Amino acid sequence: MRRKRLSYDERAYIDVVPLVDTLLAVFLFLAILAFQSPMTFLAVKLPFAQEGEKKVLTVMRVQVLKDGSYVYEGKTLSLDDLDKQIQSKKPSSLVIEADEDTLHKYVVALMDIAKREKVQDVIIATRTRR
Repeated sequence: MRRKRLSYDERAYIDVVPLVDTLLAVFLFLAILAFQSPMTFLAVKLPFAQEGEKKVLTVMRVQVLKDGSYVYEGKTLSLDDLDKQIQSKKPSSLVIEADEDTLHKYVVALMDIAKREKVQDVIIATRTRR
């Protein structure tokens, strides 16, 4: 049996318009995500100074869950273990991210440890309504 050759108009082709549209939508989505970052930096050029001090800020972020458990760096720790972490790291700031249904006593216990260990800033994280 002899095969019939297809003419130029009958050949299969790939339509690139839907491919370009899809890629454009993906790039647009990624661009929107990139500009929704909570951290914004100002583009300023700092002046030079003859005298200056280099200071390293250490910040600890601790999450307090509903059941009163504490999470630091992805690990669930007891209050005593957290006390040891604060003693060893000596952070200048402690950010407490407590669930809105967490009992007050769990947050106060963590704040008490931070005060005893002389942490300068204790910050309770919140979110804004949009």
